[in-house]
Amino acid sequence: MNSKVSSKVESENSKSTEKTWGSPVEFLMTCIGFSVGLGNVWRFPYLCFKNGGSAFVIAFAIMLFVVGLPLFFLEITIAQYSKFSPINVWKVVPIFRGLGIVSLLIATFISIYYNVLICYSLIYLISSFFPTLPWTTCDSEWNDDKCCIPSQVDVTNTSLSIGHCSKFTETPAKQYFYNYVLTLSDDIGNFTGVNWKLALSLLTCWFLVFLSLSKGVKSLGKVSYITAIFPYIMIFALIIRGVTLEGALTGIEYYILNINTEKLLNLTTWTDAASQVYFILGVAQGGLYTLGRYNDFNYNHQKTSIFIAILDAVTGLLAGLAIFSVLGYMSTKTGISVPDLAVGGPGLSFIVYPEALSLMPFPWIWCIFFFVMMITIGFGSILSLSECVLDSITEALKGIINIHGKETFYRFLICMIFYVIAFPMTTHSSLYIQNLIDGYVSGYPFIIFGFLEALGLCWIYGITNLKRDIKLMIGKELNYYWIACFAIVPVSTFSVFLISAISSEQLTLNDYVYPTWSHVVGWIIVIIVLSPLPIFFTLSIRKTYKRLGRFDWRDFREYLKPDQEWKPAKSNDAVDDFSMKKIKIESGIDNQGFTS
Repeated sequence: MNSKVSSKVESENSKSTEKTWGSPVEFLMTCIGFSVGLGNVWRFPYLCFKNGGSAFVIAFAIMLFVVGLPLFFLEITIAQYSKFSPINVWKVVPIFRGLGIVSLLIATFISIYYNVLICYSLIYLISSFFPTLPWTTCDSEWNDDKCCIPSQVDVTNTSLSIGHCSKFTETPAKQYFYNYVLTLSDDIGNFTGVNWKLALSLLTCWFLVFLSLSKGVKSLGKVSYITAIFPYIMIFALIIRGVTLEGALTGIEYYILNINTEKLLNLTTWTDAASQVYFILGVAQGGLYTLGRYNDFNYNHQKTSIFIAILDAVTGLLAGLAIFSVLGYMSTKTGISVPDLAVGGPGLSFIVYPEALSLMPFPWIWCIFFFVMMITIGFGSILSLSECVLDSITEALKGIINIHGKETFYRFLICMIFYVIAFPMTTHSSLYIQNLIDGYVSGYPFIIFGFLEALGLCWIYGITNLKRDIKLMIGKELNYYWIACFAIVPVSTFSVFLISAISSEQLTLNDYVYPTWSHVVGWIIVIIVLSPLPIFFTLSIRKTYKRLGRFDWRDFREYLKPDQEWKPAKSNDAVDDFSMKKIKIESGIDNQGFTS
């Protein structure tokens, strides 16, 4: 039996020798690309504006260093220590084994709808090369009688008129997005056919994902140099141009120079900060497990984790400067106040900001810069998420069928399956469906996963074991910051769960209210994502019960112990048959076993 288990573990862990990062820099670049995503561009700046400017930055910083960074560090830790895939990495706490499958399901759903957002950017990028930007005029076939180009403002006591426009009219940018790019219907149930622009653009995006991941982490590591570095070149270019525009300071004041400390007493501010931390750092999404398992065993991921967390926060702040400086310029040009221009989500990136860029000299250049940045940022995130799913699926297939030499074909096949699953988001209900999936998948699954992950690793597996494992890898003792965070992060993540439950609101899309049946679909998605938790919890209890031959509350520690297959991978990425007792390796670092 022991030899059989040892062979199985060796087979699982030895896969890490087949694929490794070409260098530590590749891992760093991939982590940057994964963590710095579209949420930094359109969500963080809006949340700052919405939640009191600098007050939100304070809440975000607290959540980042108390919740986000510890979870980020822990996910890489257990993957780098064991070299297990997301499916098996939770052998560290068998009763939570379902978390690995949950992370894969979350990564799958996010990958499917995230690529749809990238395909929007691809359409805008192509349109940016036209002699006349199509979202600047009202004489195109998709425009209707409501289309109006704002020029000046005239406010009365009863209505808002902008030039010859009124609050009942629509800008060309808004009509271009809804009537041309999306051809959006009036209801989520009104599909009314396929939008072939979106279908072709989405197919192109999934083909690019396949090309980038055809060789797994080897090709991902090379592509990451582009997806991690190029967006910053574009962001700085947009900032330099934006802050030199007339009225830029007005936009920046609304964005972050004002501070409304009363917002810190609002539960919504803290839930927004927590959800932003979860999403932009990539915790609870499985990607970090996959990226971490291909590190060298002795890689110092502690420094990388801190660097990524700080860079993520700084990137959000920089993106806000680029966006709100241009919105301030747009406000000066049109007379529309910055609060009326500032919106969150796709509306900021695909309606307001392109319209603002069109008012600048040489607008084509700035539009091209912006949408190239959007595409590269988007790909940086989706490539890591998709690699998490592709790597886990192909590894699982190896245990069922012989796919040796055919991995590239199966990766292509999986990407095309994802395209087919996402195809409903190329119909005329596209944005409704995308927003529905985003709202439900990035809600309770994230915060429940975060709490159980913190509980399992910090309190069940224990800080003592974590300290020992990390010392074995990096050769250093953990400092007091990490120890304090590990002690309180289960409490802080549970608090986030409670606050989110108390302050939750029904999902909407601007003024559109979803029908009841769509919310039922959303909750079904949540149930599907979280269903592995009770299933694997039951299987783990049953397995331990069979091993013990009895069920006694005095044996509860047996149910919480790591699986016998949970072992450290050696620094040469091979697996040895570590006994569960105190041993010493050549470097003289103690490896305390799991026995009490």
